[in-house]
Amino acid sequence: MIERIDNFIFRKWLETLREIVGKNGLNSILNYAHLEDYIDNLPPDNDELAIPIQHLQSLYKAIIDLFGYKGAHGLQFNMGRDVMKNLIGGRPAVTIPIKAATRLLSESRRVRLTLEKFIDQSLKRAPTTLGKERYEIIEGEDYFLFIDRDYEGSEGITADRPVCGFLLGMLHYGVEWVSGQPHKIEEIECRAMGYPADVFRIWKSSSS
Repeated sequence: MIERIDNFIFRKWLETLREIVGKNGLNSILNYAHLEDYIDNLPPDNDELAIPIQHLQSLYKAIIDLFGYKGAHGLQFNMGRDVMKNLIGGRPAVTIPIKAATRLLSESRRVRLTLEKFIDQSLKRAPTTLGKERYEIIEGEDYFLFIDRDYEGSEGITADRPVCGFLLGMLHYGVEWVSGQPHKIEEIECRAMGYPADVFRIWKSSSS
């Protein structure tokens, strides 16, 4: 189970949400989620593990309540892409070497390396009691399966459809950024639907 995430990722989360829904929209969501302390008071831009995971989960649930499952999924997907973009731009010392290291690799190897680096950063910025057992990558002939057993966005949610739009968006942008082309990614199992893990199918070849 995740207990805390770092200030940097939660700050980027709130900044991105503000860019999409506006300052008043962000404040309304924070009020609904009982997170008024963050109104005009974003976390500092550092890597300290200071944010209780319940704060992020409250935002996920508030967005679902306010926008419905369909609207929330689209909003979270766009947020996931934008947050990943901001994370990449905000930590160039981490991200630039990753992209440089993939230039001579095949497309499928670039995709796999992206997933591996995503796992490394996630475990650093949002440690979990499962440790490395949280994630698994299974390689098929034409696709990878990316398995997350402890994603906070599906924890405690019950739905008849996948709800992990934020994680889907992050994976989508990360793979596109490294490979240079968008890839088809779909969530095929979700804990909110009763499955033991959230599972994403990521195609090796670009969808362009």
